[in-house]
Amino acid sequence: MIIAESEEHKYCVQLSNGTAKITADVTKDKGGSGDYFRPHDLICAGYASCLNINVCMILEKKALKYERVITTVDLNRDLAGRTIFLHHIEIIGDIDTAAKEAVIFEALNCPVQKTLSQNIEFQPALPLTMIQTAPSPGK
Repeated sequence: MIIAESEEHKYCVQLSNGTAKITADVTKDKGGSGDYFRPHDLICAGYASCLNINVCMILEKKALKYERVITTVDLNRDLAGRTIFLHHIEIIGDIDTAAKEAVIFEALNCPVQKTLSQNIEFQPALPLTMIQTAPSPGK
């Protein structure tokens, strides 16, 4: 679970998973500081980190030595009704091109991609009748 809590600075949000914390924001043209991850950046970050971790796990499982893996993800939201994740994975290390391509192909089926590829619904965690509101003054 992620908890988002607004901060003093306009449109800045502290995000926590209970262990780590990061800050999200919107761009200056939308009234934010533009200094932190934008909400769409965080969607890309989840997918990029999952791809990267998946590549590393596959490389280790195949006993292929590598220096590092660099993954980039961007969103294309220009087409109505479609969201396209654009990704690039680079494996740095003394591994032949065919082996790198095989690892990357296998890694594309990462858990986040599986999740994002499913039908997605948005629901409150509790039924609306259970969400408590502050009592009216004088009651």
